[in-house]
Amino acid sequence: MTTTAPAAGLARPGDLRSRVDAVVRAGSGAILWLALLLVTYWWVADGGIQDLGAWADGLTSVGRISGLWSAVLLLAQVILMARVPLLEQAFGQDRLARIHRIVGFSSFDLMLVHVVLITWGYAAGRLGSVPGTFWNLTVDYPGMLLAVAGTACLVMVVVTSVKAARRRLRYESWHLMHLYAYLGVGLALPHQLWTGAQFLTRPAATFFWWTAWAVAAGSVLVWRIGLPVVRNLRHGLRVVAVVPEAPGVLSVWVTGRRLELLRAEAGQFFTWRFLGRRGWTRANPYSQPLLAVGGARRPAPADHRRGGR
Repeated sequence: MTTTAPAAGLARPGDLRSRVDAVVRAGSGAILWLALLLVTYWWVADGGIQDLGAWADGLTSVGRISGLWSAVLLLAQVILMARVPLLEQAFGQDRLARIHRIVGFSSFDLMLVHVVLITWGYAAGRLGSVPGTFWNLTVDYPGMLLAVAGTACLVMVVVTSVKAARRRLRYESWHLMHLYAYLGVGLALPHQLWTGAQFLTRPAATFFWWTAWAVAAGSVLVWRIGLPVVRNLRHGLRVVAVVPEAPGVLSVWVTGRRLELLRAEAGQFFTWRFLGRRGWTRANPYSQPLLAVGGARRPAPADHRRGGR
């Protein structure tokens, strides 16, 4: 048997895939930087730099731009882990998780700067007035009480994601608490759209932010929730046997309809949730799917635990 090289000028499938992936990686990075530059431009156009001349106004101004950057990165980290096929194919899930972690901690740090400086600025730059001002902002401004609750959810997620805390938590407990990040993001939305000057001063900014929130929410609803439900209904997947193969390794045998459509390339794996047991909210990675009556080999539990900050 012999193999033939492709004719000159014809791209091989692997070459085309690599080029598409490279374009997706470059394009996604460019979109993120353009979004950060755009909100920075609007901050400058609304007098953000001029406000730096006075102490209290400068605190508020820096707090505002840090909040804008934090919001952009917050939405970016949601999209990064929304299982968008185009991103997963271009980056790989492990690399996306690492980027998500960096972006997430950066967003959280900027969020803390935003909260502290905005409150300090509204307190006319007087540290002694900060607690009272924070209370007044929370109870008197629309959406602020929800924003405080959302911030508390994000604080819990970040604290439990630090290495020292992760080592003391079961993976199942950490995963459950990590889901509160979605609640935190959702609770922050009313505050930003009701009271954020940078969200309301110009139609283009309002359109940008509503579109960004819609894309992030839609990505989660379509790829993390909708697609798994549709696939399960389409294929009627059922577990028929669990077979131990070696210490820490077992095979799960699955039956269903049209299993030949469940295809994976070399190096890929399936993530499964088993609804008939405790912990059904957690997805587990399985490799080597078979067709007809399908088997999937599961790695040892330590293989899919991630490190911390």
